[in-house]
Amino acid sequence: MPTKAVVQCIFKGHTEGELTLTLGEIITVTSQGTGDGWFEGINSNGEHGRFPGRNVELFHEDEALPEYETIYEEPDYTEIKPLNTDNCSVFSEFLESDYELISFGLEEGKDNLEQMLKSNRKTSRVYHFTKTEAEPFILGKTVKTTTKIAMIFNENGASWIYPIVPLECTVTNPQMGSKYSGMKKYISYQITPNDTDKSVYHRYKHFDWLHCRLLEKFGSLIAIPLLPEKDIPWRFSDEFVLGRMGGLQAWINRMSRHPVVAHSDIFQHFIRTTDVKEWKIGKRIAEKDEAVGGMIFAEVMASSEFRLLDGEETEMFLTFVKCLGESIKNLTTVVEEHWIRNTGTVKSEYHKIGKSFLDFSASFAKSKYHEKDSITSALAFAGKTYNDIGDLYSDQPKENVHYLLEISKQYKGLLSCYPDIINVLKGAIEKAHEYEKLAQTNKVTLKEKEAVVYKAGIVSSAIQAEMNHFNMELSNDYKETFRHFLYEQVQMYNKITDKLREAYARFEF
Repeated sequence: MPTKAVVQCIFKGHTEGELTLTLGEIITVTSQGTGDGWFEGINSNGEHGRFPGRNVELFHEDEALPEYETIYEEPDYTEIKPLNTDNCSVFSEFLESDYELISFGLEEGKDNLEQMLKSNRKTSRVYHFTKTEAEPFILGKTVKTTTKIAMIFNENGASWIYPIVPLECTVTNPQMGSKYSGMKKYISYQITPNDTDKSVYHRYKHFDWLHCRLLEKFGSLIAIPLLPEKDIPWRFSDEFVLGRMGGLQAWINRMSRHPVVAHSDIFQHFIRTTDVKEWKIGKRIAEKDEAVGGMIFAEVMASSEFRLLDGEETEMFLTFVKCLGESIKNLTTVVEEHWIRNTGTVKSEYHKIGKSFLDFSASFAKSKYHEKDSITSALAFAGKTYNDIGDLYSDQPKENVHYLLEISKQYKGLLSCYPDIINVLKGAIEKAHEYEKLAQTNKVTLKEKEAVVYKAGIVSSAIQAEMNHFNMELSNDYKETFRHFLYEQVQMYNKITDKLREAYARFEF
């Protein structure tokens, strides 16, 4: 029987074969994948493609559409107790079953949600980050906001303002929890900022909620990386839990290093709120935020130094992003091949040499020559040495290649965000040029033209600050990754050299 799904979180397809998801849209699921977290399906326009399974809620065709109570489930009380509670505040929270991604009032929510699902309409909270994304802001639309995003200007143009002591958050101490009398189990992780000894506990779905909110609010300005995959059948195995914890740590590290994201109300609410009622109130406030999408630029503090980037600068950055993407793809392919060779043919070749030395040693053992013991022992040691060298090559990728692949995977995700962000920038530049031409023909006043050019300059400068942040992060990340890679290579070859020297010394008899 065909399976249907309701889109719970937006997804913008970036490559051929990926299906863009619209909030509230009904998808016909044709395949639930093979454990990689990606589904295949057909949308209401008849388009077929792949999409993240975590972004939808499944239901069968003969079932009613998900009711309001399912999406806005009344919470049940669950307390999660860490192993050590001396220095943390235990986040005993009401754990909602699903995310409240649509900002309806509690009374009107059910009717509005049912109407939206039945008509399969796009809502105003869906963002595709087109060239016109910032147009309402540029043309003078205002929203209520008390947040102000500050920038400074230097030889590189606009730049975000970075704190003296950067924010850091650790993700540790995974805890098994349950609900519905133990019928449903889940894992929560302890999150601790570096400026406090108080911790909060969050499930993966809370990270997913945060990701959706950050994408909605900052997606037209800031590259928001994807989270690790949502679910696989063996999700409670130790290996999976620790692997996911590592992925969440990498994700929250990147978000914590971004001065705009890290000090936003949404992020601060996520890492600091321990009170249940405050958590729920903060979620509602975040979901009703008006400064989202293109209106995020309304939060940028005024300055006389805003500058409109020209088309050449924009195209240069876009070209750089495309070139970098190809280079990372090539690097990933080469490194993966290197891993396969080290754990396969290279290890096998060294083991073959080692076995031949051991066999040769065994033949000497059959000799009646009275001084045979020295050569027999030396050859056996040489054989064992080459076996050990093969094992060193096989184990080495886990020590250095793994980190190179992980950081490259992160940047493949980040780079996929920039074509959309550049589209927003291009739209702002085009709108400014359009009003300059209209002013020349007296179709708009000089004051109207200056207002549009100023607002376009805000968009342009803010995106330039993000470009500079990306370049700084890119340089620092790959600097540290390659330092680690080369250090581990040096350590491995030092071990090989020491083993060969020791084998060499055995033949001095």
